[in-house]
Amino acid sequence: MLGLFVHPLTAVELFDSCYFNSRMSHTAPASFQPTRWSLVIQSQGQDEKARCALEELCAAYWFPLYAWSRRCGALPSDAEDYVQGFFVQVLQKGLFAAANPELGKLRTFMLTAFRRHVHDEQRKESRQKRGGGNIISFDAAEAEAWYEVEQIEGESADHMFDRQWALTVLDKAMAVVEAYAKQRGKAVEFEAMRLFLTGEGGIEDYARAGAAIGMSGNAFKVAVHRLRARFREALRNEVAETQPADANVHEEMSYLMRVLRDAAME
Repeated sequence: MLGLFVHPLTAVELFDSCYFNSRMSHTAPASFQPTRWSLVIQSQGQDEKARCALEELCAAYWFPLYAWSRRCGALPSDAEDYVQGFFVQVLQKGLFAAANPELGKLRTFMLTAFRRHVHDEQRKESRQKRGGGNIISFDAAEAEAWYEVEQIEGESADHMFDRQWALTVLDKAMAVVEAYAKQRGKAVEFEAMRLFLTGEGGIEDYARAGAAIGMSGNAFKVAVHRLRARFREALRNEVAETQPADANVHEEMSYLMRVLRDAAME
């Protein structure tokens, strides 16, 4: 996850720059189709398309849910069981049947549905072993290692969920830019520029990184700035995809920016 490698202040700067430049004209790349809300709707079915949609949602958002559970006091094994059980319920019992993109943010909907699922599990007098198999390819040890790194003393479960959601959005935007670079045969250049997309470098840094791929320092810096603009566009589009059609994307950007800033000040 990006959260393991990007300092919170750097993440704030990314949202800052994207937020204040987001009034420019943007065209969503084809790779953003379907939208995250569309995936939620598609996951309600029982066919292969529904399973693929659910798998994509699971891969993107399982860790914020796991982190929320752990922050609420669940043991690692229980947190894993809650997350796996939640997505099994989505697949087998149409847990997202009431999903309506017009009613609010995907971030809020997902946590509300998961919170209800966890509370239902906790109300059972004796919770038996969950059936139905695993939906997510889930490395419990890795999940717990991430949690240990990501947790902040005194942070509420809801705030940690929102922070991990923001970092997940950054991850997905980075993946879009990486796919774009690979499609253009620029995978090597992208890897050289990746770290510069989430932070500024000095003259010597640009010169050294550029020389490694046969570019001058100035040419490398210009290329980084262009790729960073595409990253900001991808970031804004990724946030927009989790909002209702008529939502104020700037407002959600501002909120996620504030969440990361709060974490950076801890």
